[in-house]
Amino acid sequence: MSVEGSVRARRRAETVQEIKAAALEQLAEGGPGGLSLRGVARAVGMTVQSLYHYFDSRDELLTALVIDGHRRLAAAVADAAAATRGRPQVERLFATSNAYRHWALANRPSFLLLYGTPVPGYAPPSREEVVGAAVSLAEPFREVVFDGWTSEQLATIPVQPGAERLAEADTAKVGLPVGALALFYELRAQMHGLVMLELVGHLAPLNDLGEDLFRGMIGRWAGHLASLRAEIEV
Repeated sequence: MSVEGSVRARRRAETVQEIKAAALEQLAEGGPGGLSLRGVARAVGMTVQSLYHYFDSRDELLTALVIDGHRRLAAAVADAAAATRGRPQVERLFATSNAYRHWALANRPSFLLLYGTPVPGYAPPSREEVVGAAVSLAEPFREVVFDGWTSEQLATIPVQPGAERLAEADTAKVGLPVGALALFYELRAQMHGLVMLELVGHLAPLNDLGEDLFRGMIGRWAGHLASLRAEIEV
């Protein structure tokens, strides 16, 4: 690439980031229905027609924000998982889960775009880039939740009474037996639910003690996982 081409590419990338930042600010101020290309164009000092040179529709802009959000959140969790390898599981669970929590609190508009009220008239497309970004979060959590477990141990995790129909699911693509996958989702749901409650201020009278509450929940889960593994090893 020529010097001129490199400069042009860098300027385009900078403009794309400005557009994305303006869009996130609109979502923060106006909620899921508050995004308009006209408003974004005005915020970055260009016409709507010029904006179309970067994103050809509101949905394309939203999709770019969704992909960015999933990738950055997954990267934060993966970094925490990597930094704690070899440490006790309770430390790894808290570090990775708290990385998820901190990212959510620091990037509220992005997190709510991923997991909050849907934007009216928009659904993330099912193309490979979007799906890949969305599922990239699972691997670092899976590594930490089942740290040290063998495939034979994972296969013995039972499906709970009343949930026997889960055994009909084909879990070959996710690489976890159905009992382990159900356990994984239970932990993920509790972690995510507590983060969402803190994010929207629904932990009263513990709103200022979210991290302590979070640490206690993770400690409970670490104990449960250790007990379950000990039962399996007997």
